[in-house]
Amino acid sequence: MPLKSIARKQLPLEDEISLHEKGWMIQRIGWVLMTIFLVLALLGFFGQGPVSKKEVQAGNIHVSYERFGRYEHGMQMKFQSSGEHISTISMPIDYLEKFRMNEIIPKESRQITSAGYVNFLFEGANNALVIFQLIPVRSKTVGGAFKVNANSFSIKQTIYP
Repeated sequence: MPLKSIARKQLPLEDEISLHEKGWMIQRIGWVLMTIFLVLALLGFFGQGPVSKKEVQAGNIHVSYERFGRYEHGMQMKFQSSGEHISTISMPIDYLEKFRMNEIIPKESRQITSAGYVNFLFEGANNALVIFQLIPVRSKTVGGAFKVNANSFSIKQTIYP
């Protein structure tokens, strides 16, 4: 009997070393993928973080919001003015159907629906900052054209499940 066949009978694991090597390779690939996923999450690709923060300016109105959100996880949209008070914010009805309005700070005086928009009207001279606290109720890409006073801009967000 050759020496090689005797060694195989004594050490049956040697027959399976190729399977172990494949398992180790799959394990390394899994660790790399988990590390990439963790880095993307820390950067904000799945919610709050530096990559997720988006700012848009139209005229003297500055809007900040999150590009990436999660289903049923609250998010804020801030409208800030440098020079005039915010009297009207118009949001598309299609956009608002994908969110539950949690709170508006300061509270709007009235809401008027017209031409595919919900118009939030604010009274007073101290409305330089208006914050909408929204909760996504659908996971998909949402967006639309918004209007603040006489300024228009577009917003696009991705909501993950």
